[in-house]
Amino acid sequence: MRRLEPLWVLLGYAVASVVLIGRFWLRAPHDAVVGSYGADQGFFAWSLVHWVEVLAGNQAPFLTDRIDAPQGFNLAWATTIPGPSLLLAPLTALAGPLWSYNLLAIAAPALAAWTAYLLCRHLTRDTVAAIAGGWAFGFSSYLLGQTLNHVNLALVWALPLIVLVVVRLVEGSMRPRRAVPALAVLIAMQFLTFTEVAATGTLVGAIVLAAALLLGPRARVARALPWIAAGYALALAIVSPLLIAALVHPNPIDQRIRPDLYPLDLENLLVPTQITWIGGDRFRDASLQFVGNLTEQLGYVGPVLLLVAALGVVRWRRERWVWIVVIGIAAAIVLALGARLTIGGHERWTMPWQALTHLPLIRLALPTRIVVFAWLGIAVLAALFAARRPGDRPTRFAARLGLTALALVCLLPMPRADLWRTGLSTPPGIASGAATAAIPDDAVVLVLPYSFRGDGMYWQALSTMRWRMAGGYSAAAIPAEYGPYPVVYGFYIDQLPANPRQELLRYLAFTGATWVLVDSRFPGPWAQFLREAGGQAEEIGDVTRWRFDPAQVQAQVDGA
Repeated sequence: MRRLEPLWVLLGYAVASVVLIGRFWLRAPHDAVVGSYGADQGFFAWSLVHWVEVLAGNQAPFLTDRIDAPQGFNLAWATTIPGPSLLLAPLTALAGPLWSYNLLAIAAPALAAWTAYLLCRHLTRDTVAAIAGGWAFGFSSYLLGQTLNHVNLALVWALPLIVLVVVRLVEGSMRPRRAVPALAVLIAMQFLTFTEVAATGTLVGAIVLAAALLLGPRARVARALPWIAAGYALALAIVSPLLIAALVHPNPIDQRIRPDLYPLDLENLLVPTQITWIGGDRFRDASLQFVGNLTEQLGYVGPVLLLVAALGVVRWRRERWVWIVVIGIAAAIVLALGARLTIGGHERWTMPWQALTHLPLIRLALPTRIVVFAWLGIAVLAALFAARRPGDRPTRFAARLGLTALALVCLLPMPRADLWRTGLSTPPGIASGAATAAIPDDAVVLVLPYSFRGDGMYWQALSTMRWRMAGGYSAAAIPAEYGPYPVVYGFYIDQLPANPRQELLRYLAFTGATWVLVDSRFPGPWAQFLREAGGQAEEIGDVTRWRFDPAQVQAQVDGA
């Protein structure tokens, strides 16, 4: 029974994830996504199909010409989740990208909880405590927040396993010949899920290892360091195609990804947000002072769980490794605070993050997301508090379990359908393929509404990437065409420049776009200036398909 325990625990976490967040999607699994739908889910659906096409030999892994035509885009800088996409490629090919995406979103909390449970069980030798610690990590405000929109950031199941392998390597219960390849695979998978988590994890991990060298056991840590380095180096070798593509073919993404964007507000550690059951609308006004994006309000731990973690330190204070955990938590929180300390929306003084914002990869990280490493440490401390030790009195043990349970209840997500399910209403012309059937392979298409305001990426995915797209949404970069083609910015904000016809003609000529697809269900001033630019329209299942003659477009541009 003991051997089957991890499987039963995994099943329990999976059921909990379905009940808490997945049940809303199950009401209409064919036309809905888990979370609050935005362009990110559309891009992830696109990415899942992209990697199917890569396996089929139809697309290059990182340099694609499907978006941002004619120059193409370097996907090494985007959130393409190659690791999970390749694992789920058969499901994506068989059932479509939405099924794969929703499976990832529902599985993310359960998998993170389970791997944290494995770590906590090894440290405490107590099943109940380990289950509590796993829940604290897997259903933390970080995991729940990122599950709303950023499945790449929610898939952090590898982190507890990396820590577990390092712990076992240091204590001598795992030999280097097994630890090194295990570390390599786990670190590589984290890189292939999202480089940001891997990069910030490298930083926090270095701090924790330095603390371990200072606090001890120094000799064991020193002996393990070369093997840890070997595992990390092997991981870098595995992901070298990704890293080479990023370094050799950079993209100008700094326009959106800034190191001062989305810092952790110190008040968020105590004040719940709308995503939590205990928060909801009760703390809405207070939580609005934090970062504007609900997905990035990741820091709520709550006073009860903070108390549990602190008492866990007190109970195990004689264990030096516990203080290493405390240092890791403190380091992660300090870094997550960003370039300037923010309390209740008010900036105070400069923080250490300011000095790190020029490091490779780190300079593209958003600080509040670093709190994930603090959450892992807090989960461990919660498990330590709840763990039964020799000589424990039954009443005290029961009291600890009760307090831990209360802390975990405070993390429960708000059971609101509009948070955890967004219905998709794909136009019949796109769903059936009728609106895109006449478009030749490799033709350049402009989809309106544009980029993150529309579903162009998902439409292209449903068309199995047959055609190229003018612009697109990479979840990383603001198109470079903003400057020379102001109409592109108009596509984003539904606010057209003074001369939209001429601007549109210039943009069509630049991209080589000969087709425009317009979602007719969204009002916009598209029809008038598309017709003025010489387009020929055809209505097909809630989609207006416009055809442009490239020679005519170029003649109008030259004659302007």
